[in-house]
Amino acid sequence: TVSDAVRQARTCLRLFREAAAAEALGGSAPTEAALRSGGPAPSTSSSGPGAGGEWPRRLILELPLPSQRTSFFGKGPAMPDLITLADESDYPGGEVQRFRVIRKLMDQLLEGYDAQFLGLLEDDADGVGLWAIEDITLIVNVTNATVPSLIKLLDGGYGRKVQSVRHTVIAVNPQWTGEPDSVGQPWQWGLRRCAAEVLEPATWEVLYKARMLRGSRGANGMLHRAWPHRWAVYPAAAPDARHLGECVLATPTRPESKLVLARLNEAKPAMQAKAKELGLEEPGWF
Repeated sequence: TVSDAVRQARTCLRLFREAAAAEALGGSAPTEAALRSGGPAPSTSSSGPGAGGEWPRRLILELPLPSQRTSFFGKGPAMPDLITLADESDYPGGEVQRFRVIRKLMDQLLEGYDAQFLGLLEDDADGVGLWAIEDITLIVNVTNATVPSLIKLLDGGYGRKVQSVRHTVIAVNPQWTGEPDSVGQPWQWGLRRCAAEVLEPATWEVLYKARMLRGSRGANGMLHRAWPHRWAVYPAAAPDARHLGECVLATPTRPESKLVLARLNEAKPAMQAKAKELGLEEPGWF
C-alpha cells in the first residue's frame, strides 16, 4: 500500500543518515549486510552510496501517490491507499493538486525529524515545495518546466547550506525526463547546458522507488528499490499491487527498460491466470 511505501522510504532515509553519520565520523559506511541486520559495520569495505568516501549528495525518492479516483476501475469504491498504475486523469488540478497530495505524504515521511517546510519555490502554481532537516534539503515535484528552480537550489540561490560538503539534496517524486532539450527555450543554451549537468543520471542515486509499470503488450508489474537493497521487478495480476508475483528480476543497479518489459511479458500468462482466479480481471476498456 501507499502507507507501507512511506514506511519503507522512512527506513531508507534513516539508514542513509546513519551511514552518512558513520562515514562523517571517520569510520566505514555500513555494508548492506550490516544495514539489514542492524549490526556493526566492518572496517574493510563499503557498499553504501559513494563507497570509498565519495558519498552522493543528490538522491531521488519516489513515493507512489494515492489514487484520486472515485471508483476502482468501475468495480466498486475507490481504494486510495492501494498502489496503482499512475494515471494523469487522477490529477486534473495539475501540479498544484499533485503537490497537495505529496505534502501529506511528506508529513508522514518526515515525522519526528523536526523538519521545516520552507514554502513553494518561485510560482505557487508550479507546485515545487522545499523541506529541510538538519543535513538534508528535500525538493518536491520538479518537472522539466521547473528544473531552473532545481538548478538555482543547487547553485545556492535559496541558501548556501546545500553546498556544504556533508549536505544532501533529495528530489522527491521528480518528473523531469532527463532531456536537457526539454528544459527552457531553444535559445537558452546556458540553461540547457546547466540542465545537462544537473540531470545527469550518474549524479543521482535512487534512495527509494515503488512504481507500477505496464508494457505495450499489457503486462503489469512493479519496479521497486529500497536502499541499500537491490532493484527488483515483480509481475502483477492487475495494474495495481493487489497481487504481486515472485521477483522475476533482481539487479544491483537500475535494470534497463527492455529487460524489465521482457521479464514482465514472460510472466504475463501466469499473472492473467492468477487474475482470473482472484477475480482481478481488468475491464475490457482498460
